[in-house]
Parts: sequence; C-alpha cells; structure tokens
Amino acid sequence: MRLALIGTGLIGGSAAWAMKNAAVFDAVTACDLSLINAQCAVRMGIADRATTSVAEALKDADAAMVAVPVLAIPKVFAAMAPHLRAGMPVTDVGSTRCSVIEGARKGLGSFFADYAPVHPIAGGEMPGIEYADAGIFKDKKAISTPDEGMGEAARVFWEDAWSACGSRIERMSPEEHDEIFAAVSHLPHVLAYALVDAMAKTANASKKFSLVGAGFKDFTRIAASSPAMWRDICLANREAILRSLALFEREIHEIYGMIERSEADAVSEVFERASQARRT
Repeated sequence: MRLALIGTGLIGGSAAWAMKNAAVFDAVTACDLSLINAQCAVRMGIADRATTSVAEALKDADAAMVAVPVLAIPKVFAAMAPHLRAGMPVTDVGSTRCSVIEGARKGLGSFFADYAPVHPIAGGEMPGIEYADAGIFKDKKAISTPDEGMGEAARVFWEDAWSACGSRIERMSPEEHDEIFAAVSHLPHVLAYALVDAMAKTANASKKFSLVGAGFKDFTRIAASSPAMWRDICLANREAILRSLALFEREIHEIYGMIERSEADAVSEVFERASQARRT
C-alpha cells in the first residue's frame, strides 16, 4: 500500500516512518509546499517520492494522511477531494478536533465517510522533518475521535495502523478531546511561551537567561516548539483554551494574594495539594 503524506513535519514524518516500518505501508509519497522538506523525507528513507502537488501525491495512493498546521487542514481537504477515490482511508494528526472535523465535513464532501482522525499524544519540542523519529509513538496514547458520518472501515483502518506503531488507542468525542487537551497540552504551551516572553522583556534578560536552572528549562522546554503550529492550535481551539486560561488566571490571582499577605499555611496547602495530585 502507498501512503500519501500531505505535510512533512515532525509528526507526519514520524508517523509515516513508523507505519512504513510496521509494514502498514510499503511506499510513501511525501507532499509539502516546500520541495526541500519533501525531498528530505526521501533522503531519510521515510518516503520514496517527493512532490509539491496534492494531485500528484494522491494519484496512486491507497490512503492519505494530512499533517499540516490545523488552520490549514480544511483547505487541504478541499484540495484533496477531487483526487480521492471512494473507500480510500483519509486521516489527519491535528491537535484539535471540533474545528478540523467540521472542515473535513465540508472539504471532503462525500468522502467524509472515509475519514477518521487520530491525534497521537507524542512529539518533541523541535519542529521539522529532520527531527522525525519512528519510535516516538511506542507506548504512547493515540486519541481516536469518531463522529457522525464517519465510516467504520476508516476508523478501524487508522486505529489498527496506529496500534501497529505501538500506540495505545483511546476513543473519545471531539468535544471531550478539545476540552481535555486545552487543559493538559494547549494551556501549558501558552504558559511556557508567555513566561519566556515576559522574561525576555525584563531588564538584564540576557543575564537572567544565562543563569536559569533545571526548573525553568523543564517548564519552558516546549516554548521551542513551532510558533506557527501553536498559534493555529490556539485559534482553532480558542473557546476551550480561554476557559482553561480563565481557571488558571483565577488560581494565580489567589496565590498572588496569599503571597502578598504572607499566608504561609495557605500557600503550603496549595503546593501540597498540587504536589499530591502530580504524584498520583
């Protein structure tokens, strides 16, 4: 089987590589707006063909995976539709579900029945095909989000493909997915970017950065991720992220007040509660 990989970044490249190694696919066509990126996938052994044309990528493909920034996915689906065949499994690996699924419903038209999205909970802070790693999905969760109008055959195909990569499949609704990942993934990225940006604006910022310890590095590691990708995620999952930000804002305001009033017991209670939650 041949996979058409539309978008050759870290996650798409890693996924195509893992599925090829697992014999889900024996050939991959890498399609990217940047021919350099697509050719890099070929040099790395992930793909055997490179193109900038969606039509060319889909010409003899048996399945298609879209791995582009989430705000671009609906446009890619619309571009793919004239070149798809009935029964050809289509997926995407985006980090948001509701807006992307709605884009698929409109863009894919009758081919929506052959679509089943899966969000792999894996990755790295450094973007780009050159950082692709076929092993990053082993023993990690992959979230399948079936919705009305999606066919059973496509869902089974892609869940089996991710299982072959060593992923553990978990199913949930698109709405539950977006609410959960706004809290546990999207919010932490917003906070990491915000902390680094705030520090960079302060006096003697370069000296402060030269003295950061493990805590700051661990907390802000993900701020090295692709800004364009995370901008798109924030806009695509805006309402859920705003709800998570509002909860965090209230928590920070409460802790600010405790510290301002030197309320040692109250601060200890918050820190102890958080420490216990983190260890469980």
